Amino acid sequence: MRLLGSVVLFGVVAELDEAAARVRVDVDGMRTDWLPWLERRAGPNARTWLAPDVGEQVVVACPYGDPSQGVVIGSVYRQSFPAPAGSKAIHRTEYPDGTVVEYDGEQTRLTVNVGGGSVVVNCATATVHASESVEIDSPTVHATGDVNIDGNVSVQGKIDSQGDMTSQGEVKAGSIGLKAHHHTAQGATAPTTAAQA
Repeated sequence: MRLLGSVVLFGVVAELDEAAARVRVDVDGMRTDWLPWLERRAGPNARTWLAPDVGEQVVVACPYGDPSQGVVIGSVYRQSFPAPAGSKAIHRTEYPDGTVVEYDGEQTRLTVNVGGGSVVVNCATATVHASESVEIDSPTVHATGDVNIDGNVSVQGKIDSQGDMTSQGEVKAGSIGLKAHHHTAQGATAPTTAAQA
């Protein structure tokens, strides 16, 4: 009966050995040996890592009822650390610094909130396909290389260029073109008129 009662145990992570990927679990005052925890993938082609936290409530499966052979197979919410969402449509992960990754199935929306941190993407090429629009809400956007634009450019503010600007087509201010405009003489000593289309 004792062995049967120890097949599945509930406890709280008491210690974490990150280098060895092992934890010790406190089960009603009894501390287990160093145990591995279940991961989504742990193979040669794909591996994941999400270490349990000290203080996290977990479930330990013990083959033959022997806690020394136990494996932490999952976590269980508790009053101190309740569920981070209350809808089956929400998939949400929270991190210690306040970062949140959330997918809302009802709104069909993926949200990533990093707060004061940063997002780094390293790749050979990156492609964004948006059926309607892409909005960047930032005080500044800095591109370190060339920027190629196949469509039109609409600017609501001013353009400040520190280098040359080259256009194969016409450049216009209102209806006045840079290449096609002219000025009309107003006398030998009078200045010409303003630019005219």
